[in-house]
Amino acid sequence: MRALIIDDEHYVRLVLEHTLREEGCDVVVASDGKAGIAALQSETFDCVITDLRMPGIDGLNVLAWVTNHQPEVEVVMLTGHGDVKVAVEAMKQGAWDFLIKDTPFDGTAVSAALAKLRTVRALRQENLAARRGGYTRDVIIEGSSPTWKTLNTQIGKAAGSKAPVLIQGETGSGKEVVARLVHELSGRAQGPFLAINCGAMNRELLESELFGHDKGAFTGAVGAKTGLVTAAGGGTLFLDELAEMPAPMQVSLLRFLDRGEYRPVGSTRTFHADVRIVGATNQDLSTLVAQGRFREDLFYRINAVTLSVPALRERKEDVPGLAEHFLHSLRAAGSVTRTLSPEAKVALCGYSWPGNIRELRNVIERLMLMGTGTAAISGEEVRAMLPAPLSESETGQRAKRSLEDIERWHIERVLEAHDGNKSQAAKTLEIDYKTLLSKLKKYGLTSGRAHDQ
Repeated sequence: MRALIIDDEHYVRLVLEHTLREEGCDVVVASDGKAGIAALQSETFDCVITDLRMPGIDGLNVLAWVTNHQPEVEVVMLTGHGDVKVAVEAMKQGAWDFLIKDTPFDGTAVSAALAKLRTVRALRQENLAARRGGYTRDVIIEGSSPTWKTLNTQIGKAAGSKAPVLIQGETGSGKEVVARLVHELSGRAQGPFLAINCGAMNRELLESELFGHDKGAFTGAVGAKTGLVTAAGGGTLFLDELAEMPAPMQVSLLRFLDRGEYRPVGSTRTFHADVRIVGATNQDLSTLVAQGRFREDLFYRINAVTLSVPALRERKEDVPGLAEHFLHSLRAAGSVTRTLSPEAKVALCGYSWPGNIRELRNVIERLMLMGTGTAAISGEEVRAMLPAPLSESETGQRAKRSLEDIERWHIERVLEAHDGNKSQAAKTLEIDYKTLLSKLKKYGLTSGRAHDQ
């Protein structure tokens, strides 16, 4: 790494230079802001460590210059205890971190900050490699099937756009993973990625979570709260279960998408936020529009870029590779990694996977927990973990059952798959925990193997 040190104190410059060289950095030193900017104009650096208060051009001026001319360079601000508020404001303006100059100043904090910065740079290099190579580093949805290759290409194009993105796909197919990849491959990769489930809360709570609220806006609002659109500034906000968003909130979201404007709950002030919206749904929004359950204008606004995540049954060529990945990633430290026999792979590929990748992961985890020995996993073991296929008569009987019967049956199967863990079952069903408890009570499923955690 190449680092530029800017500080008007000779002792601080010496300590910083010694510390950074010990860490293997190539270091250039400047005694004031003017000399520092001159160095930036003539040389290339990975980071700048600058004092906040200096005569003439101070640290904030240096930060502004770097932000405008070399935004890829990270700026670390050095400050005294009395300037912490100013340093925090500097971070809002683009500084990567700030360090307090304790007495005596020994450079320890600088070494820690440098370690974090190296991690950030490594991630950035991976992102750049992904953009050039057209691949994703998240193997959870990686594969060689035609449907995956098509999606992979579309993710790269979507990442290069600034438009809102709509991700459609079945439950468990990996919609949030796709959203994260769009973020990581975009120009906003260094900004935050925040997510919220729009179907897990009522309109008032969702509005407060998204846009924040003023003190006293409602009962219990003892202080002001910053919303996610502000917290995700410069990054991406992922709206899961978009189809479940209450109608009044759809109006607020449309206004935000159109103008970048929002009002916190209880406020008369209008604010702006720079955040990219990525929505996801397992429902057909065009059908919901026709039924009057989703706003048509919002649908066309957020449908600028659409990504369709294929169901696992549509990319069965990828099942063995995904299963091998889960075998490795879920292995406990010190244990032996089991492999898949050819028969096991055939059994896995022969199943329809209604729960998609999430269900596959759960099956592999159960195979690892309940299996014995170190031999390759057999086809018999896999088939024992999978639901038995329905006979023709059972299929006909299933078709005559009511929707409530089918829902009860499905909830029972999901609970069994998670060994009675209600929290995990709620996540798989993509409903909030309270809704699951209500359904368990409704169907008399509150006893037995079900438990909370």
